[in-house]
Amino acid sequence: MDFEKLILGIDIGTSSVKISLLDSWTSKSVYAKSVPTKAKINPSHQNGDEQDVVKILKAMRECFKSPGKIMEKIKIDQLSDSDKVKAIGICGQMHGIVFWNEQFVQTFWDSEFTNETEKLVSNLYTWQDARTDLKFLTKLPKPRSHLKAYSGYGCNTIFWLKENQPEILSNFKQCGTIQDLIVSILCNQGKPVMSTHNAASWGYFDVIDCSWNTDILIEANFPVHLLPSVVQPGINVGTLYETIYHIPKGAVVGVALGDLQCSVIATLTAMTDAVINISTSAQVAFVAKTIETQCDGIEYFPYFENQFLAVAASLNGGNVLDFFVKSVLSWVSVLGLTITEDELWNRLLQLSPDENSTPLIVNPLIFGERHDPTTFGSLMNVTNNNLTLSELFSGFCKGLINNLLKMMPREMLLKAGIQRIIGSGSVITRNHIIKKEIEHCFNLPLIVKMPEDSAFGVALALLKNNPYLFS
Repeated sequence: MDFEKLILGIDIGTSSVKISLLDSWTSKSVYAKSVPTKAKINPSHQNGDEQDVVKILKAMRECFKSPGKIMEKIKIDQLSDSDKVKAIGICGQMHGIVFWNEQFVQTFWDSEFTNETEKLVSNLYTWQDARTDLKFLTKLPKPRSHLKAYSGYGCNTIFWLKENQPEILSNFKQCGTIQDLIVSILCNQGKPVMSTHNAASWGYFDVIDCSWNTDILIEANFPVHLLPSVVQPGINVGTLYETIYHIPKGAVVGVALGDLQCSVIATLTAMTDAVINISTSAQVAFVAKTIETQCDGIEYFPYFENQFLAVAASLNGGNVLDFFVKSVLSWVSVLGLTITEDELWNRLLQLSPDENSTPLIVNPLIFGERHDPTTFGSLMNVTNNNLTLSELFSGFCKGLINNLLKMMPREMLLKAGIQRIIGSGSVITRNHIIKKEIEHCFNLPLIVKMPEDSAFGVALALLKNNPYLFS
């Protein structure tokens, strides 16, 4: 099989590492692989959410690894030099933060992850980390930015650690998102470099000036020396330090990007499209040239080419349905009955609610929302004929979409010139109730795509920003 120069995309997700190999000539993925990280660990705080960084790195290695080849159909050792991987793009879960020392970078290349390694790297505090509760957040200075800073955002996590676990900050010299750490490792670099995508996701970053709110942070005794330098997305920050699993030394490495931006660039087909993605969480997004007046629930994150991504990002998506299914399994178990999780999912997706019953209204915000952290879920309109499994499941599905509509009203999409919605994510592709409710609520044509994931998106972004590498 003949391919032009290849681009490797890596996505460090919340639950898995994914890679995609992009053929620069066709802009098509010629190989993809996903490996679960199984990195979630018991957090150091009851409201925390932490992951084992070494397990994430091992999952990434597993993605790369395959005896004598990196693809099932293409034997890398038979490709010419011009066909081998020329560039590597990395994206990953936003908002979270990890701390490390420079020696940890070398442990990846030495292949020596030992018990001593944990002294060189902290756990990853993920975007789901909720130790910075509302009471704590109200004590923090207000950012000088059009973006707010919420629980799970890197800078706020640093504020909390400074007050409650200062040894974390004193033990490590570097910090970044998990994808920033991966870039530093692949390039064997010291101080990390961060894109505006990830800096904006930490809070206390002025996107317009491309600078941290250093004066505000210094006044609050924040350790500003830890903050990475920031560049625009599309900048190349180094080259691959050594050949690894047939990926050649010297391949260009781009600055790490946000997984949200990369999933959108992978899915979007026209500027008149909006994207609704529902996987673990849920988002409605469209590309905007300028920052409009913001309302609760909508934020403008940096995108590409000085554009912005207008985003309604809900903390409630597939995780809510997963929680519901696990709750049903628990109820069944208490009754001494058994059913597998897969079988329960199949049955729920085949159920049809009674059209003659009074609609059960489910507000499914069991994980709260960043812009409204004190509001949680509820059931309304409960009658003697609608508290059934089918009505409950249907109510949760409809409630998720109605919550997105509340956050991103249809009128805002129309004002932005949006003409149709691209639906992606495993929840949309599998769930007929979700699809029907999107069409009903937003009243726009819905095109459901088996999405190219963020690993493909970051490779595509690298191609668009570095055409000279592949000419």
